[in-house]
Amino acid sequence: MKSILKYKTLLVVATLLIGILSCKKEETAPNNGNPVVHYIRSTDPALSDSLLVGSFMGSLIAIVGDNLANTRELWFNDQKATLNPTYITSKSILVNVPSTVPTAVTDKMRFVFADGSELLYDFKVNVPAPLLTGTKCEYVPDGGTMILDGDFFFEPIKVTFADELEASVVSISKTRLEVTVPSGASPGAITVQTNFGKVKSKFLFRDDRNILLDYDTKIHETWTAAIANAASNPDPAPVSNNYAFFKSASDGAWQWANELTMQYWAPRGRGNVPVANGSIDDLVFKFECNVPIEWKDVRMEIFFGPYAEDHGRDAPGTVFARWKPWKAGPFKTDGWITVTIPLSEFKYGKDDSDTDEVGTRKIDNLTNLTNVVMMLFGPADAPNPVHVCVDNLRIVPK
Repeated sequence: MKSILKYKTLLVVATLLIGILSCKKEETAPNNGNPVVHYIRSTDPALSDSLLVGSFMGSLIAIVGDNLANTRELWFNDQKATLNPTYITSKSILVNVPSTVPTAVTDKMRFVFADGSELLYDFKVNVPAPLLTGTKCEYVPDGGTMILDGDFFFEPIKVTFADELEASVVSISKTRLEVTVPSGASPGAITVQTNFGKVKSKFLFRDDRNILLDYDTKIHETWTAAIANAASNPDPAPVSNNYAFFKSASDGAWQWANELTMQYWAPRGRGNVPVANGSIDDLVFKFECNVPIEWKDVRMEIFFGPYAEDHGRDAPGTVFARWKPWKAGPFKTDGWITVTIPLSEFKYGKDDSDTDEVGTRKIDNLTNLTNVVMMLFGPADAPNPVHVCVDNLRIVPK
């Protein structure tokens, strides 16, 4: 069976070589026996007329030239390709571009021949620029570890904060970076740069735009959810000074309790100022959250109310988001995380079925909404302990 497969492989390669060598290209002058590369092309017959100046890692390419039979080594940047003598002739070489990311980028292909001579040929190994998709938590103290998610994170790599302060890299994988936040880092975008490009985050480190509540200078009705004072060393430790928390030893179905609601009434706060301006399609509701014990049941209702000294849950037209992170199983965080809820997910009326995933409402006009309420309230299978901490409530662009 192995010999049959080997025969078939050789037959495919032979066919490719015949196709390569039979392709009519413009005539080249005699080269007196010196190795020369005329062009590089794809081995895909459908792309036979397309010449390559670069290719992605792992791609099979055909190098067409003269006097190539004595090639002993072939390097792409600083990465050595694996050569198979069967696929090397005087006129062509079939080779896979190395799958290892280059460290020193020269954009050159380097041939080493049996007599020790070398030949350089321009050729790019196409490695994507880094992609930055998000972070575990937007608020991290100086000296803390920030986790960045994305793709194409390759060394050498540089991470800088808004004020050009460079972070030290703790760990790196293709899709995740851990960096130490430099002392004195300011709010703003984070930039990640590799040899293959750079990207600036859409999210902002310590995003300070349109903060509705921070529980330091912007606080809610304090007879509702308790405030953990950072100076008293609360458990869990704060993410940025004081925070609010919902806590009960036994939270069950439809329990309307002060400690399980967080109500901000604008008349007692910043006045008749809308929670945000703009289209709900362009905005998200964000906050930092820490859930130190397993949260198993009872959804969190989040809604914005009209200007009044009232929670507004029963006001006509009130639209709710239902946050149920435990839906796939008990939910617990490893420290603080940033939660993002698009305003388009505020789509439920208070009497909509708990099983309704579509909703019957939407926010029509943000300018009429000034109050903010978060509360653990809804159906439950059985009472369970709960401890949910929140900070830095804000509405910002996506």
